[in-house]
Amino acid sequence: METDSELENLRSALSCVFEKLGAESLTEPDRVELVARAELVQDQIDAIQEAARDEERVHTQPTQVPETSEDRLF
Repeated sequence: METDSELENLRSALSCVFEKLGAESLTEPDRVELVARAELVQDQIDAIQEAARDEERVHTQPTQVPETSEDRLF
């Protein structure tokens, strides 16, 4: 699936950002930029996962059969 590949790429990018954040020689401006980048990547991951859950809900919801006039009591 394309979504799985995109998620894997984003997770890999997020992992790299966290690895860079762990560097001892990181300056504060670089740290701020990396944190912002990590938040952006995490937001993208969350959006993809939410869209996938929404898509799954659409496919798993039972279709409702309309009532016929004979099924109604009134």
